[in-house]
Amino acid sequence: MNASVSIRIPSYGYTYTFSGVLSVQHAFSLKIQTNSESATGSDYVNGARNQPDRVVLSVIETDVGHAAGRADRMLQAMESIKRTRTLCDVVTPARTYTAMLLSEFTATVDESSQSGWKGTLTFTQYIPPAVPEKINDNSSTTKHTGSAGSVKTVTASQLKQILQRAGIF
Repeated sequence: MNASVSIRIPSYGYTYTFSGVLSVQHAFSLKIQTNSESATGSDYVNGARNQPDRVVLSVIETDVGHAAGRADRMLQAMESIKRTRTLCDVVTPARTYTAMLLSEFTATVDESSQSGWKGTLTFTQYIPPAVPEKINDNSSTTKHTGSAGSVKTVTASQLKQILQRAGIF
């Protein structure tokens, strides 16, 4: 078995540690742009973009050496993390991943894991969606322009002077 792997939940201050880790699979990939795909995406560099990182853990979780019911509590905790889509940090011996979602979770109870369970946990990096650009000036969709800077309050008379100088009023 490999060294332990921890799942940290920064928003709640919890850490879950798996000591029965059979394997840790790290997946890093690129999506290669095809001719049929538009080149409008700013995340494409030289025809490729990074895909979210993935970590797949193969674990055995038992009560042996732990308090009774620990394996069941870990099973319930992982189910809750997946269901609520809670962002996690995954700490492996090779690397620490941040902003990860438990995207797939399988658990099996059989003869080899009677006092617990064995299964796989797949964590996928969460990449927030990009803010869409405003396509049409008459559109009600906002355009992401970055920071608005500091907001300045203008009185009615100042606004009138600004509009007069611009030739609008």
